[in-house]
Amino acid sequence: METRGSRRLLLPVAVLLVLAALAGVLTLAARGRAERPAAGRAATTPATTPAGPAPVDLAARVDEYTAGFVQGGPYTAPDAGQRRALADGVLGLLDGDTERADRALARVGYRRAEFTEAATGRRVAELADATAEAQRGWGRVYLDLSVRSAWSVQVPHPVSDARTEALGVEVFRAAPGGVLVLAGAHRRAGPDGSSDVAHRTDTVFAAVVEALTGRGLPGIQVHGFDEGSLPGQDAVVSPGAGQPGSAAELTAAGLGRAGYAVCRAWREKCGQLGGTTNVEGRFAAGVGVPWLHVELGNGLRTEPARRAVVAGVLADTALAWGPRP
Repeated sequence: METRGSRRLLLPVAVLLVLAALAGVLTLAARGRAERPAAGRAATTPATTPAGPAPVDLAARVDEYTAGFVQGGPYTAPDAGQRRALADGVLGLLDGDTERADRALARVGYRRAEFTEAATGRRVAELADATAEAQRGWGRVYLDLSVRSAWSVQVPHPVSDARTEALGVEVFRAAPGGVLVLAGAHRRAGPDGSSDVAHRTDTVFAAVVEALTGRGLPGIQVHGFDEGSLPGQDAVVSPGAGQPGSAAELTAAGLGRAGYAVCRAWREKCGQLGGTTNVEGRFAAGVGVPWLHVELGNGLRTEPARRAVVAGVLADTALAWGPRP
């Protein structure tokens, strides 16, 4: 017989049983969700997402590549046929003819690779020595494949002009349509200045830059100087052996607005930092293509925040040239 006291005892028990059952249901639901993460992700991922390797951090890749560049390191001078083959490979890729590019590159042991650059999400082609990179020291070329190539950033003295290699990457990232041309050895690696690609015409670097310039691509070549050699100046902007134009003015003005003291080589004395003997600059002047020689003090290259500002200014110049339609 049910009594009032027994009902008082049964009520809490019933409540506890209901709560326990509810907890069990919630636990099972949560477990089901945890066991189906792939389905949840698939529902929010476009079916057209391209498959492929993980994105590549170009800055880290270039740092790894240049880490072994040292004075007196290995360097093998290329012959005329080798220089021509590499220039032909670059031009083939510039024209969108990958088969032609790959044939030319293969003749000298180079290969083309493509990847998504992590910082920009853009597709990039890398042309690199696949057989004797550490011994020959001929360099690498990176092309932005997202739009038609429109300009180049040239790094002739990686490591020896500290962190110009990092600056080149940052400029390449900051504006579409770029080609990054990177020397493959310390400027004092080869005997008798043979690896100083800014002052030798018999290098892969010169051959590639001349091929690009011959197609009408303007270029920015980045260098570094010791501030003690030009006191009171943070940077030198020069058209090299050519005539100053809007690009030189735009670059100098941008660096000035950023708070840096800029020597404009076309209208004032900038010591020996005008780049008038630079072989790539002389070639550009001869064919009438805009070209800039930009010398930067140590802090503007080695301090990340200041280097980023400089990269932004140089990218603005590149954007003014713009990707070609």
